[in-house]
Amino acid sequence: MADIIEVDFQLVWQYPVFIRTAESEQQRIEGPDAALDALNHRWSDVRGGGYFEAKRRCVDALRRRGSAELARQRFIQAAIAAGVLA
Repeated sequence: MADIIEVDFQLVWQYPVFIRTAESEQQRIEGPDAALDALNHRWSDVRGGGYFEAKRRCVDALRRRGSAELARQRFIQAAIAAGVLA
C-alpha cells in the first residue's frame, strides 16, 4: 500500500509575486502551487540561479514540510536570475 502525501494546494502568500511570461504578459503568482506551475510550464530557458531550489521549496511548502515564505523568497531569487521578475 502506498503512503498518502498530504498537499495544501490552497496555500497562498501574503504578498503575490509578479513575473513576465515568454509572451511578455504579466502573471500574478499567489502561492507555491502557482509558482511551481510557472517554474514547470512558463519559465525561461534559464535553469540555474536557484531554479531547482525554488521548485524544491515550493514542493516542501505544499507538503507542509517547509515555509511558504521561504518558498516565496527562493521563487523571487529564481525569477530575478531568469530575468522574469516584473
